[in-house]
Amino acid sequence: MVRVTGNFQSESPLHPKAFEVLNAAFENGWANPSKLSHSGAKANQVKNQALESIAASLGVRADSILPFSSLSIGYFLGIQGLRRNFEPLIHGAIDRKDVFAIASTTEHLVLKCALDGKTIPPDTESPSSVLALQIANPETGVIQECKKISKRVKTDRIFIDATASGVRCEQDSDYSTAIFDSRSWYGPADIGFLVLKKPSQWNNPLPHLNAAHPNFETSLPLLLASAVALENFSKEVGAANEQARAFNAQIRQAFSRIPDVDIAGSLDSSLPHLLSASFLHCSGEELLRAIQNDGFSVDSGSACSADNLEPSHVLASMGVLTHGNIRITIHPGTTQEEIDGLIASVTNQVERLRS
Repeated sequence: MVRVTGNFQSESPLHPKAFEVLNAAFENGWANPSKLSHSGAKANQVKNQALESIAASLGVRADSILPFSSLSIGYFLGIQGLRRNFEPLIHGAIDRKDVFAIASTTEHLVLKCALDGKTIPPDTESPSSVLALQIANPETGVIQECKKISKRVKTDRIFIDATASGVRCEQDSDYSTAIFDSRSWYGPADIGFLVLKKPSQWNNPLPHLNAAHPNFETSLPLLLASAVALENFSKEVGAANEQARAFNAQIRQAFSRIPDVDIAGSLDSSLPHLLSASFLHCSGEELLRAIQNDGFSVDSGSACSADNLEPSHVLASMGVLTHGNIRITIHPGTTQEEIDGLIASVTNQVERLRS
């Protein structure tokens, strides 16, 4: 959630330091790191330095990181690379659609979700499977109990979806592969990172002629900007989370005073900067537009998607209202004045639409 003219936007803003890197890259240009020329060798050195920086922030080895430009590719590589002999895939009902798409091609088990947004561990063990775990849901912010689920499944092949959780992966140190999205630490879009923490368990699922890791042609400027954003994010995240949690608590308290509202999850077990609320007898699309007309940009988790015309599968799995939903993201730099204005806007517009 951010003001349309400032810190409020449903898409993550680019960190100022990352913006400076991109500007410099566009002005000066970059050689191809794979070329054998002097400029290519220099670009390759810069690329390796960026990967070393990202690896240090994520707590992994630099040679275990594979940058990619499409999240769909990241999910495919991270999950399918762990599967052997068509073993089943276990994943949660609130996982991203990319996971569902992969699961639809094989035997799979979908874990149900409780009202609080937590994935329910399976009743039986399944050691000969691949387990896909989501650290935090990008729609509700609810943080999953990954260790509890993996302990129940008892498989050693675990894929972690960390695309919405910044660098929060330390609680799941036993994973095999993981993917991260640069936007979660206010880096640029169109670049993410696959981490092969247990490379012996992973095989390249793409067509290939040798056993070498795939080398995707990712943008060097985007890689550098992502590294710079992550360095600064790691320094600033503590203070930013503390402020976001305080604002989130204010919003939740104010919304809870509105009749017939479902607020997804609890703040104590959710990411501090995300909030999802649904209001009975309101159209999510109309509410979103009305709030935008008041000068605020929010998103809607219950908006029908163009491909299936269905409401949010996340909210439906939780058993909360799937209509009248708004999703709020609190970015660094958000002010108390903006929070007060958003609360007033939502309260007034819900009352107006219901009347």
